[in-house]
Amino acid sequence: MSDHDVDDIAFLTGSPNESGFMVNKRAMYEPGAVMVCSQKRACCVVTMGFIAIIAVALIVAFTKPATNGEEFPWTDVRLPFHVKPLDYHLKLHPNLTTKHVAGTLIIKLTAIEETTAIIIHGRDINVTSYSLHNKYGKPIDIRRFLVYPPHQQLYLELSEMLRRGSNYTLNLTFETNLREGLDGFYLSSYKDSDGNKRYIATTHFEPTSARAAFPCFDEPHMKARFHMSIIREPRHFTLFNMPLKSSSPTNESDLVLDTFQESVEMSTYLVAFVVCDFAMVSNMTEHKVNVSVYAPLTMISQANYSLRVSSYILDYYDKFFGVPYPLPKQDLIAIPDFGAGAMENWGLITYRETALMFDPVHTSSRAQQRVAVVIAHELAHQWFGNLVTMSWWSDLWLNEGFASFMENIGAGIAEPGWAMEEQFIVEKIHPALSLDALMASHPISTPVTDPAQIESIFDTISYKKGASIINMLESFIGRELLKEGLRLYLENNRYSNAATDDLWSALTEVTQKHNTMLDIKGIMDTWTLQAGFPLISVSVQDGHVMASQARFLVCEENVTDPNEPHNATLGYKWQVPLTYITNNNPDSSTMHWMNLTDIEFDLEKDVTWIKFNAGQRGFYRVNYDPEGWDALIHVLHTNHTTLSAADRASLIDDVFTLVKAGTINASVALELSQYLVAETMYIPWHTAFQHLFQWVSLSFNYPAHTLMLEYIHTLILPQYNRIGWNDTGTHLERLLRSEMLSAAVQCGNTEAIQEAQRMFQDWRNNNQSIPPNLRSVVYDTGVRYGSKDDWEHCWQVYNTSTVPSEKSLMLQAMAQTRDPWLVQQYLEYTLDHSKIRPQDVMTVLKEVSKNPGGRLPAWRMVRQHWTEISALFGHGSFTMGAIIKAVTSPFTSSFELGEVENFFRDVEVGPGERALAQALETIRLHIQWHEHNQEDVTHWLHKQLSKETKAEETFPSEVE
Repeated sequence: MSDHDVDDIAFLTGSPNESGFMVNKRAMYEPGAVMVCSQKRACCVVTMGFIAIIAVALIVAFTKPATNGEEFPWTDVRLPFHVKPLDYHLKLHPNLTTKHVAGTLIIKLTAIEETTAIIIHGRDINVTSYSLHNKYGKPIDIRRFLVYPPHQQLYLELSEMLRRGSNYTLNLTFETNLREGLDGFYLSSYKDSDGNKRYIATTHFEPTSARAAFPCFDEPHMKARFHMSIIREPRHFTLFNMPLKSSSPTNESDLVLDTFQESVEMSTYLVAFVVCDFAMVSNMTEHKVNVSVYAPLTMISQANYSLRVSSYILDYYDKFFGVPYPLPKQDLIAIPDFGAGAMENWGLITYRETALMFDPVHTSSRAQQRVAVVIAHELAHQWFGNLVTMSWWSDLWLNEGFASFMENIGAGIAEPGWAMEEQFIVEKIHPALSLDALMASHPISTPVTDPAQIESIFDTISYKKGASIINMLESFIGRELLKEGLRLYLENNRYSNAATDDLWSALTEVTQKHNTMLDIKGIMDTWTLQAGFPLISVSVQDGHVMASQARFLVCEENVTDPNEPHNATLGYKWQVPLTYITNNNPDSSTMHWMNLTDIEFDLEKDVTWIKFNAGQRGFYRVNYDPEGWDALIHVLHTNHTTLSAADRASLIDDVFTLVKAGTINASVALELSQYLVAETMYIPWHTAFQHLFQWVSLSFNYPAHTLMLEYIHTLILPQYNRIGWNDTGTHLERLLRSEMLSAAVQCGNTEAIQEAQRMFQDWRNNNQSIPPNLRSVVYDTGVRYGSKDDWEHCWQVYNTSTVPSEKSLMLQAMAQTRDPWLVQQYLEYTLDHSKIRPQDVMTVLKEVSKNPGGRLPAWRMVRQHWTEISALFGHGSFTMGAIIKAVTSPFTSSFELGEVENFFRDVEVGPGERALAQALETIRLHIQWHEHNQEDVTHWLHKQLSKETKAEETFPSEVE
């Protein structure tokens, strides 16, 4: 309940001393009362009444009534493993006008154990008939059919025992509707070249929404083969995981029945089908797999890059994994309304338009990279996730961690000049370290049961930490052994399910065969079975190194909870591959193992500096003693290229994070950052911008805010002047230019602001094209310093553009406005699906929250319309957690923390529960930063800037 609800109850009942109950009780003992009894007897009666009430409550709590009021016999949210599906024969007739879906389903199944009941999944499905037959065709009477919506289960009670090892056939007819949300079998739409609205029907089942399209055994270990048929109108065509087998007219006029080839054995969450009228481009790979990309006709010209990249990566993965891709085709389709980035359905991968479409004239290098990376990720899933599937969602990381690891390799093979393995550090390791330093993190392998819990682990830990520990594993066994181990794992478990230990067993077998006597399971269990990671604290005295490990928690009020579930035998100690380089050998690293312990060793006497975690391949942070930090800062200031770009980024990320945690003084990070005036590489700058501008945000409304912007400006000015406004150079140079120009505008560089405004007006008034990698900064600046008409022009472009990357930039740019009325209008548009698609609501809220003038309106919008927003994304969407974190991430005060805590105290957040805990901890961390660092940062900046020669650029009066 909210505070207002509590106040209302207090008003209605009076204070505890004057409640209706107390008044009546007192009257009972008054002389002359209608009813008179002894106080002892009255107390006895009242006590018995309370006992009766509690008993009834317990009965209600532990009885699970089905929809017809009968008790639902099965109490577990997981299905029993009494029967196993062998294959599904599914026929659907979706009507895209009425949204009605009629279905018939035949499930062939086998009894694993003797049972008199079949329990399957179903959600929002009306089963109209059901029957069961044995293998001889003899019917088996179904005594009861029950539905239990809380567990999304259907219960069929049988008149006789199913015999172990015998096969049976379950026949169901059912009705449902195309869903309004972004999961299950749902309706999506787009506009053709004439502006007409066209509808398609599509699916998204991961993790637990196949049950919303048809009754099924919706758990990943319940693999089966699928035979699919779909009735459609002639103007549409249909797609399924497998190729089309035949098309024939139905008995109904003007309808066509499409029948598809039988699928391989797969989990229900990988089933996919689409009814649409899209265009297509196609190609045959070297290994004779037909690859096709589908998109609306207005976008199909943007599909060629995806076709080329996907064909190339699919062939490469065939060789890398040593296991051929098993299907005859691989489709990739752009879905207009799509909640995730993409979904790896076997043979029919669905994508957001921005993750599949690329226009070389309009699309930036950053957006192009995202297309290649997402394609590489989803294609990796065809082996990791599809061919071999985790036994249960607790090991989701086996799917997502490996796909996230492989995506950089795959994209790097397709685009060798992009330095994707170097970018792995900033794209995977740094975000994972950031989240995993919170007490509200979780182990990579973590117990989950219900759909909300399952949704909640589709997060940075499963994806990016999972990828990071595989990257670390590769660093000490080598790529060739890793490949050999992965091939063995895939061979051993193809078309089946596996757990984490199966992977470790395969890798151990391979490493031992090559006389590399490593206990892979023992090492990796320390990284998968407990949350967090170690901080390695290092001190060096006369060449003697002492390194200790302890769990790193960034928020100092957190201490490891002894009641927190974790592996008791590990005790937050890790097996750490501790690597280092020194001035004597800066290009070759040395490794020592920290086997759940601290470690000591000796260096050569002439070592002047030592840098641990070489290349940041390890998933840990390092803190040096003051002399160690001074030595590394000296190296950066005198010749920063002595260290690789990866090591420079590693030092930046560690030092700023340690300041955030209160472990070291802010002056250490600021002293180190001074070297950036000479930095020319993307990876260190990207890392620095993440931290420097976070300090800017944390200092908002404090003197340090303007001082930080002025200081950042002194750092970027040499690179701003060098890099210029011409959209040229390598891929990484283009990425750096985009971020550097944006930083210049944020710092109030007059020349940068004026140039961006000039280009914006030329684009708006003269239709002058803007180079792709300059568009983000130009659009953002044009709106921020522009008029209402400028905002309206961007709104028009958003509504008329057929280039998804351009529409995405418009969403971002419109959030930059300083006009409060426009901010509010933009937020209100998120409640109107005809204006902002549901898939983009989170983007708008996130971008508006980054705007200093938008963060409070965005928070107010979420509070006022929580019910509508929650309903929009369904019963179990990880999007709600992302929204919570997006709108609360700018908060820095105890007052704001109290507001968030009070609002969510009585609000059901479903799968957003862990995200809420992380959001609250992040706000506490921001408060901690202020307490520890605000004065020190302000003092250091005043002192440093007084030494600096003022830059020629003048700053506008309002700097944010």
